Amino acid sequence: MINAVVFGIVLSQQNALEKSLMRSPETADFWRSILKEVSGDQKAGAEFLITNMPEADLRSFSRTMFTQNLALAYQARNSSAWAKAIPQEVFFNDVLPYASVTEPRNPMRQEFLTKYLPLVKSAKTSGEAALLINANLFKDYKVTYNTRRLRTDQNSRETIGQGMATCTGLSIMLVEACRSVGVPARVAGIHSWPGRGGNHTWVEVWDNGKWHYVGAAEPDEKGLNHAWFGGDAAKAIESIPENAVYAVSYKSTGDYFPLAWDPGTKINAVNVTKNYKSAEVASGPRIMVEVKDNGTRVTVPVTVLDSETGEVILEGTSFGPTADMNFHLNQQVRKGQKLLVSVNANGKTLNQMVEVEEDHVAKFDLRKPSQLNEEQLDSILWRMFAAQKETVSAATRLLQHVEVTDEAKQSAWKNYLESPQHESFKADFDNNIVKTSTRTSPYKWRQVGTKPKDGWGLVIAMHGGGGTTKEFNDQQWEGMFRSYYKDHPESGGYIYLALRAPNDEWNGFYDDEICPLVDQLIKQFAVFGEVNPDRVVATGASHGGYGAFVIVPKTPFRFHAANASASAPTPGETRGINLMNTYFSWTIGEQDTAYGRADRCQEFDKQIKSWKSSHGNFPGGMIWLPGVGHFVPDRDIVKDLFEKGGRNLRAKHVIWEMSDTKIKRFFWLEAMSPAENAIIDATCKSPGSFEITTKGYTGKLALWLDESQLAGSEVSIVLNGAAAKVEVSPNMLTYAQGLSATADPGLSGSVRVELEVN
Repeated sequence: MINAVVFGIVLSQQNALEKSLMRSPETADFWRSILKEVSGDQKAGAEFLITNMPEADLRSFSRTMFTQNLALAYQARNSSAWAKAIPQEVFFNDVLPYASVTEPRNPMRQEFLTKYLPLVKSAKTSGEAALLINANLFKDYKVTYNTRRLRTDQNSRETIGQGMATCTGLSIMLVEACRSVGVPARVAGIHSWPGRGGNHTWVEVWDNGKWHYVGAAEPDEKGLNHAWFGGDAAKAIESIPENAVYAVSYKSTGDYFPLAWDPGTKINAVNVTKNYKSAEVASGPRIMVEVKDNGTRVTVPVTVLDSETGEVILEGTSFGPTADMNFHLNQQVRKGQKLLVSVNANGKTLNQMVEVEEDHVAKFDLRKPSQLNEEQLDSILWRMFAAQKETVSAATRLLQHVEVTDEAKQSAWKNYLESPQHESFKADFDNNIVKTSTRTSPYKWRQVGTKPKDGWGLVIAMHGGGGTTKEFNDQQWEGMFRSYYKDHPESGGYIYLALRAPNDEWNGFYDDEICPLVDQLIKQFAVFGEVNPDRVVATGASHGGYGAFVIVPKTPFRFHAANASASAPTPGETRGINLMNTYFSWTIGEQDTAYGRADRCQEFDKQIKSWKSSHGNFPGGMIWLPGVGHFVPDRDIVKDLFEKGGRNLRAKHVIWEMSDTKIKRFFWLEAMSPAENAIIDATCKSPGSFEITTKGYTGKLALWLDESQLAGSEVSIVLNGAAAKVEVSPNMLTYAQGLSATADPGLSGSVRVELEVN
């Protein structure tokens, strides 16, 4: 009977092994060959690992890593009395495995065993050994907690390479080090703390027949089961997965660890919430919030965030005048924790940044401004524009609650310009080229005069030629750079840039692809050339003039002023109605009659005057030169453009006639689905009140608004006759996102209102 039972168990194990192998039939023989090489005590361990191995590892884990991990685990098991005494099922599940969660597979078991086996030789228990490792591991490798780490689920080598990790990476490293010397260890944590949100990860170690918790890189002199999160863990809710405490298991349990960083991946786990109900309540300082208006406490929304991670520590409402004066909205926090405290009242946000060493009351007065200092703003905004996903994510959460001030906007612009994300196209600037996915243009440039305090102006000059030979167009480009337009340093320092057409076609400067190219060129010089986006002018002659007739009406919001010479509007491409708020002139000779240039310019003049009569504005106009042919005397036009132009990005009335599907921004409007010939007519009737009509447009439409267009915490919008009210709250996240999209402080806004046009 006994032999039959044993035979049945072995058969069941073999069936489980074969079933596991069939998850990856192409590697099944590979694993069978490894099992044939394993003998003795290690065979059962090898079968356990393969039977429960994650499918991805089954397909890709290396033979060397597997066999070395197996041998080292058994070596550690035989190295001490307490390691030998560990139950086999615990050894299999919590010592033998080569990984914890989703971290890349690149084990350090050999190095950790060599380094720490001598350290724990004197330990009498596995728990004592774990405490010794936790006290030394992170100091030995100079690893600290830092949110600038590569990612959440780093393996030990990645963490050591960077010298940093957050709680998950630290826990992974501690678990691996413990297992290397035979200590059963596993990652534990919670997806979301009940009530306040935020996740945390820590480590559990096996000692004297039970599991105990410890904070990775947070050794406590009191030993196991003492950590700042103990009190919070005691409040976990076993029946709600997101609010329960889970410990990772290598073998299947039927339950899964709810990964905060990778919700779609299933990691075997055990719900261990009940083990924490007797945990001590962490003793630590509290952050308390008090808000007054004219000396009286008021109830307003409050948000407190960890300034390093962006995790919400506390959301609630400040207490009003009926509460005891010593009773505040509060939250216990870690000693030394840095927090962003934010209150919001009637669309106005106030902030403080505090580091909590002891109980601290953050006091706000709604009658007084409060803002972050330059260093505090920079610390958040630098992360927003960094290239690392985690830093951007943290900054995004913080900036939703940061007050919009002139200082904050200046900090955002400075940090945007210094962002490492621009390195991807720095080589283009260094090589004097500008590129999009479909076009590449070289350019030549020089500085004229002295750089103004607020940055250089930029003159984009476009050459003649067009549908002719490359040699002729190159000659025209060279002439445009060297001698065509006269320098006028008295107009304020500027960069003079001669742009080469991206091809030698007749419409090289005025097809649908040229505007994105010029847009990228302006961004390039704003970031790398110290150009002020408010002082960009465009001008061109002949072929280049045709380009100005197309580029500027399509994107007038990009330009201080523009001129087109010896050319004419292009039917279907020149959208003159769009010029209502931008200075635009065109210079044409009476005798420049080829291709109907003079006649078309006169017709355009009549149309502009008609629009001006109906809508007002339309600065600029035609410069008609009697008796002059194709070669017009426009060499001093740059001076006129700087003197007469000016950007009006918050124009009260804008009309946008779309010409293609490429351009999605127009002054303070954004169309997510631009359509040729669609028209959007938008008016800011007064701050906080807008009227919009559309023709031929369907899809989402957004308004990018700044403080001058707002009045309180609500905007009223009449869209195609339908009225609506929208709650708004200006914040620096929206402004920063606008900078990322446009590289232009003037085009960004602190509020973005999204509408649906049916």
